[in-house]
Amino acid sequence: MTGFGVARVAIDSPLPQLDRLFDYEIAEAIRGTITVGSRVRVPFGRGAGLSDGFVVELVESSDFNGKLARLEELVSSVSVLTPEIYSLCRAVADRQAVTIADVFKLAIPTRSVAVEKKWLAAAAEVTPALTHFQSSKTGQRSFAFIEPRTNEFGAIWVQQLTSRAIASLEAGESTILVVPDYRDQAVILAKLRERIDAESIVDYTSQQTNSLRYSAFLRCLSSEPVIVVGSRAALYAPVENLGEIIVWDDGDSNLQEPTSPYTHARDVALIRQSQSNCHILFAAHARSSEMQRLVEIGYLQDISIPFAVPKLAISETSARVDSLAWQAIRRALEVGDAVLVQVASRGQSVSAYCSGCGDRAKCSICAGPLWIDAQGQPKCRWCNAHNLGFSCSACGNRSLKQGRAGATRTSAEFGKAFPGIKIIESNGDNRLEQVPPGKKIVVSTPGAEPRVDGGYGAVVLLDCNEMLSRDNLRASEDAMRVWSNTIALMKSGGLAVAVGLQGFLGQKLALWSQAEIAQHEYHSRAELRFPPFVRMASLSGERELLGKVLDALPKEIEILGPMPESSKNASTDDWRALIRYEYAQGASLAATLKTQVLLATAGTKRVSAKSGRAQRPIQIKMDTVI
Repeated sequence: MTGFGVARVAIDSPLPQLDRLFDYEIAEAIRGTITVGSRVRVPFGRGAGLSDGFVVELVESSDFNGKLARLEELVSSVSVLTPEIYSLCRAVADRQAVTIADVFKLAIPTRSVAVEKKWLAAAAEVTPALTHFQSSKTGQRSFAFIEPRTNEFGAIWVQQLTSRAIASLEAGESTILVVPDYRDQAVILAKLRERIDAESIVDYTSQQTNSLRYSAFLRCLSSEPVIVVGSRAALYAPVENLGEIIVWDDGDSNLQEPTSPYTHARDVALIRQSQSNCHILFAAHARSSEMQRLVEIGYLQDISIPFAVPKLAISETSARVDSLAWQAIRRALEVGDAVLVQVASRGQSVSAYCSGCGDRAKCSICAGPLWIDAQGQPKCRWCNAHNLGFSCSACGNRSLKQGRAGATRTSAEFGKAFPGIKIIESNGDNRLEQVPPGKKIVVSTPGAEPRVDGGYGAVVLLDCNEMLSRDNLRASEDAMRVWSNTIALMKSGGLAVAVGLQGFLGQKLALWSQAEIAQHEYHSRAELRFPPFVRMASLSGERELLGKVLDALPKEIEILGPMPESSKNASTDDWRALIRYEYAQGASLAATLKTQVLLATAGTKRVSAKSGRAQRPIQIKMDTVI
C-alpha cells in the first residue's frame, strides 16, 4: 500500500452536495496501513472539525489541480466497506435518489472497538487464503410456492429453505437468508443449529446489541462460506463467496425500510443479485403482486413443485362463527389437538359507538376512531390516547357501546362455549412465539399466531370481510398472505375454515390457486396503472419548493397534485405530489429529482416542529407503497 499517495473518500454525510468521492493526500505515517474500505476522518471545508468517511479507492495521484487536503486520521485499518458493498450502496442510492450516506447506515453497523480488536487478533492467527471465490455460473432468478403445512419436524418452508442454504454451504458458497419476522428468524436459526456447526451460521438479526451486530458483520468479512440469517440489513452482509440470496415472504411490510432510502428488501436483493451474479430465490405461501409482475415479464422463473393442497372449507355466511367452524373446533379438541382461531383485531371491541345516537366514537384529541382495549377502556387507534371522559360531539352523551368483538371478547366467548378448555390469547400486546401441544384454543390477531409442535388440528379464520374491507388498496393481497401463513401452521390432515369469505377470493383460496389470485390482483392494478404495473414516487415539502422541482421535470412524466398532506402526523404546511412513471424512466427521473431538489432547496433549512430535529426541505420516496 506504500505506493499509493491519494485516497478517494466517500464522506458519511447526509448533505446531497457531498455525495461524491473526494481526493485526499495520504499522510506518510498511515500509508502502510490504510486499505480500501477503511474508516477515516477527514477535514472538509473551512471548519476545524473532521468528517467521518470510508476509503473507496487508493491511487498514485489525483486529477485535481489544486492542493489536496491531508488524510491523517485512520480510525481503523479493517476494510469494512468492501468494493462489492460500495457498489451495492451506490446503486441503491442512485435508484432511490438519496445520498449514499443514507445507505451506509444500513450497510455498516456501529463500530465496537473491543469486538474489532478481538477479531483482528483472531484473524492474525489464520493464514489468509491465496485465492478468492469467483463464480462462473449464470445466476438463476426464481420464485417458488412452498407447501403450507407443519409436521413433526416443523414448518415445511423452514425445512426446505434451510436445506437449500446448507446445500450451498457444502458447495463452498455463502447464502443470505432474509426472513421478515423475528420469530421466524429464531426458528430458522434454531433449525440450522440442529444440522450444522454454529461457526457456519451468522446471526444478522436486528434484535442483537450493537457489539453482537458488529461481531456478526466482521465474521462475514472472512473468506469462509457462511449462512447469514436476518431481515433487511442482511442483504448488505459483506460475504465474499455469495452463492444465493433467499427472500422469504416478500409481501411482509417488515421488509420495507421505514426511513430514507425507503427501499424494499426485494429491490435491494435484485440489485445485489445482478451485481454478483448469484442465484436468487423468492419463496412464499402467497405471491405478492410485485412477484407476479416479475414472473409474467419472465424476469423470475416459477420453480414451484406441486404439493397436496390443504383441506380448506369456505363458509359464505353472515354469522361470525357458523356451524362449520364450531364443528371443526370440536373435532380437533376431541382428538386432543390445539385449535387456532384468528380474529381481525385485538381488545374487547374493534370499535366503540355512542350509546345515545349510535355515531362512531371519536378521540377528543385527534378525532381518531375509538376502540375498547383488553382492560375495557376506550383508546384512540391513531394517537393511542385514553378517552375516559368521552363525550359525543353529536349528542353530548357520555356512555359508549361496543362494536364487533375483538380478540379479548372472542376469547371470553369461546371460554363460555367450551368450558374446561384452556383459552390462550396472543396479540400485539402479548405476542406468544410458541404454545405446547394439546387440547386448547388459541385466539390470535394477524401476525401474532404462535407455533405448536406438530401443527394445529384446526384453523378458523374469522372476520374475513373485515380484513378485506380495510382502508388499503392492498387489503385483499395482505389478507391472502396473512391467511395463507396462518393455514401453514396447520398439521397434515387438519381442517381450515374461512368464515364469511365470499366471491372470487373464496373460491380460489379453497382450491389453493395462489397464482390465479396474484394474477387477478396484478391485472386489476394494471388496469388502473397502479404499482407495481408502474412505479410511483412521492415528493413532500413546502408547496413553493415542490412547485420549483415539479416544473423542472420532463413533460412525459405524469404528475398528480400537489395536494395538502393528509397524514395525521404531517404539519399543516406540508404538500405532497405523486409522480407516476415507467420502470425504464426510473434512473433518469431519480437523477433529475436529486439535482432539482438540491437546486431548489439550496440554503434552506427545515426543523421538525414535533422533534426539533433538522429535516430535509423536500422528502423523496421513489417507490410509494399504496
